[in-house]
Amino acid sequence: MDRRGVRARLGLLSVGKCGSRLRMVLREIIVVLAGVGVLGASSRVSFNLPVSPVPFTLQTMVLTYIILVLGRRAWRIVLAYVLGGLAGLPLFAYGGGPWYVLSPTFGYIIGFLVASILGGFIVGEGRLVTPRRLILAATATMTTIYAFGVLYLTAWYTLFKGLNLLNAIAKATLVGVLPFIIWDALKTYAAVGLLTVINKIMGFLNKGRTHS
Repeated sequence: MDRRGVRARLGLLSVGKCGSRLRMVLREIIVVLAGVGVLGASSRVSFNLPVSPVPFTLQTMVLTYIILVLGRRAWRIVLAYVLGGLAGLPLFAYGGGPWYVLSPTFGYIIGFLVASILGGFIVGEGRLVTPRRLILAATATMTTIYAFGVLYLTAWYTLFKGLNLLNAIAKATLVGVLPFIIWDALKTYAAVGLLTVINKIMGFLNKGRTHS
């Protein structure tokens, strides 16, 4: 093969690699936008108890499912969700905008981001993850969300309501954890169950393709 043929082949390989990278980037953008949209929609399906500023939403289940499916890539969706909400898009339970950092519920949103990093690290990169690891990641996700939510809510009650630290902790736990923990546990482990079933179906289909 002459030099022109070699250069042409190298050029085709280069174009092929660029096209493959472009498709990967576009696919990732679509995944992020879809994830942000679903998270935003789940936050709007909400209702409040009179005793708590924290709303009941479907976000915990949706977030957990995203983390369990995408693993270490999940944080990108959550970061885009947080930045979009702070930029003014109505993605949060009470809307959006930079003022939201003063909301008593903003700690849970911070917890979403930290949980997506921690839970994603536990899940890793594999598609077919063991149920034990899924449960561990889901538990870490819910625990992290509550931890940041209560810390922020404690600070909010201290700064804006004038409660002392002990009373603020008790109040934050009473209105930010106790009414929600059973509901969130059901949602979180429902996400685990759904993905476990999907993984079993995928494993069965992959075995069928291997034997065919």
